[in-house]
Parts: sequence; structure tokens; C-alpha cells
Amino acid sequence: MASHDLHVSQISAALRAHSVDLVVSGSIGAVESVRFIRALRRIGAEVHPWLTQGGSLFTTETALSWAAARQVRTRFEGEASHIAQNDACVVAPASASLIGKIAHGLTHTPATALIASYLGQGKPVILVPNMHDSLLHSPMVAENLQKISSFCTVLAAREEEGKQKFPDPKQLADRVAHLLNQKHGRRFLITMGTTRGPIDDVRYISNYSSGALGTHITEEFYRYGHRVHVVAGPCLVRPQSYSTLTSVTTTDEMLKAVQDSAAGGLDGAIFAASVLDFVPAEKLSGKVRSKDELKVDFVRTPKIIAAVQQDLRFKVGFKLEVAADAHERDAIVTDYLKKYRLSHLVYNQLQDVNQTEHAAQAFAGTVSHPQSLSGKDAIAEYLVQEAGRMFHEQHN
Repeated sequence: MASHDLHVSQISAALRAHSVDLVVSGSIGAVESVRFIRALRRIGAEVHPWLTQGGSLFTTETALSWAAARQVRTRFEGEASHIAQNDACVVAPASASLIGKIAHGLTHTPATALIASYLGQGKPVILVPNMHDSLLHSPMVAENLQKISSFCTVLAAREEEGKQKFPDPKQLADRVAHLLNQKHGRRFLITMGTTRGPIDDVRYISNYSSGALGTHITEEFYRYGHRVHVVAGPCLVRPQSYSTLTSVTTTDEMLKAVQDSAAGGLDGAIFAASVLDFVPAEKLSGKVRSKDELKVDFVRTPKIIAAVQQDLRFKVGFKLEVAADAHERDAIVTDYLKKYRLSHLVYNQLQDVNQTEHAAQAFAGTVSHPQSLSGKDAIAEYLVQEAGRMFHEQHN
């Protein structure tokens, strides 16, 4: 049976406990509001849309109501709906006109009265300015933006073609989730992708990694408010939402980046990269001609997962095996948990992993009672919930 037209597929529960008022004001960026509302709902938010008179020039009540699956507010009402009742107010897009009204404390419209009510209650107000650059650099607008930055969170727009455009809706939704959850955030290192071992100047060997699993994990931890520091080797898929990202190519480069990140202090580390176990002993100069004989000697690489020496309450490893039986699996899991002082190990069999499926078993501390997981979203959600559980226990 087809799903209801107002339904969205949940990819995360990061905002499941949050209700958000969304003000759509008069900018061409309002055409992205439908996608933005849907993106917020996909990560769990309950969205209450407000459309200003200027915003109605670019989108409609019908479109926003469909996206949010609820009524759109456009006017003052007897039930005083302009008094802040939810967790946060997001203004996206925020026009130069609306920014000026906020800066000068005007409350003669439902949207500005709502925003003032949020500020009066000390609740978050998040704005995304959208306008032509000439307006942004106007002394009056610049002064207004500087003023409201002291009591609102102003997010950067997408700068393109001399304009402050609406950001990618999914990335903006992730950013909002990060801001609303960051009071609980900790610092995590995540490795992802693979590494390469050069043979000559044009050839290399490598493991296969699409980067999809590391991307899912990174974005989920970011949505939950954590400071996520990614070390990413070559891969097809890369996260769009993170705190910092360091790109590397070789195992040695990944090792150094991990050590540098760990030196800044970590609460946890997730080693999801598919790192080469062996690399060519030396890189040949130039290009070996196809008619020449090619002989390559290999040397073992250092274990990246062993590079973080400090004891971490949350340290996750990944292990991929081929056709191992239950006895072999338990021996491998026990060895890895102990050798690398892991809190968790995610174990896969090669035959259970492909482009569309990713079955895994997650072990927390021992081989007993593994958690069966199906899909990259499920693995990411399991890990972020486990991290929250463990640090909650530590806090108490």
C-alpha cells in the first residue's frame, strides 16, 4: 500500500523531541522552504510554518501546509498563537526587511511578534539571511545583522552569483539539529574511506570503500550535537555535515591526522575506515611501462586503531570477515575488543554487504548478546544511542 502523501521517511531521530516554528519571509529563497520543512521532518522535527506577506510572493500556504502536514499561520489569532510555545524559531529565508524589523523590536506582524516572544523567553532564534549582496553590504542591513547577532544565531547562506542564497535544505536541517542538540555534544573522531599505497606515479593499490557508512555515522553524530572531526581517505561518498574534515590519501597520512586529532582531546573515536594492511615497500619513479616486468614487495602498515593510546570510554572498531563460522567470529571479536581496548565492535561478513544492504552485528564489550543491525542508518543510530547511553552513565 502506498504511503500517505504527507508522510516522510525518517532517516534520523535527532530532532524527535523538538517542535520548531519556521518563519518564511520575503526572499526568492522561500522557494526552498518546502524542501527544508521536509528535511527537518525527516530527522524527527515537528514543524509549525509561518508565512509572511512578503514570503507569500514566492511560495504559498498550500505548499507549506503540505510540507509540514499542518496549518500555516499568517495572521494574529484569538488563541495568541504568536506567543512562543515550541523549542526554537527558525527564520529561513530571513529577508533584509524582516531582519530590520527584528533589530528595531517591531512586533506589528505575527512573525515578528512570534520572534520577539521567543527572544523574551530566552529560547533559540536561528536566522538564515537571503538577499542580494548589495543589500547585505548596505550599511543599514549590516548594522542590523550585527545587532541581532548578539541575541540570535545567524547562519551563513550559500554565496553564489553575487547573492546570499538558501543553503542546501538537508545540510541546513542538519545544522539546525546540531545547534539545538549541542549542549549535550562531545568530541568524536571518525575515520572513513580507504587508503592508497602508491606503486608508481600513476598506479596504486587500495581497498574498496564507498564511504557511505562513514558518511551516515558522521552526519548522525553531527545532528546529535557532537563535535565531529573526520579523517577521510579516498571514497565516492563524503559527508555534507561535520565539524571539521581532513582529507588524506595514504595510511601514513591517516595515521598522522588521527594522532593530531587525538592530541586535542577526544571523548570517543569510531574507526570506520577500510585501511590497507599492506602497501608497496617503495614507490617507483615515473610510470612502469606495460612491456616491463613489474614486481612489487609489500610491507605491513601500522594499525590506525592502535594510534589513539588514551583510554576512551567509547571506542568503536569495525571488522570485515569472509565466511567465518560462529566459533571463529567469537574468537575474532574477543581478540579485537581486548587488543584495541574497544567499547564496541561492528562485525560484518563480506557476503552480507553490498551497495544496497549492510547487515552487521554489534558487540558491546563482550561477545555476549550481539545486536543485529540492518542497514547503514541502523548502524549509525545504534552507535549514537550507545554513545549517549555510555556518557549518561558516566555523568551519573
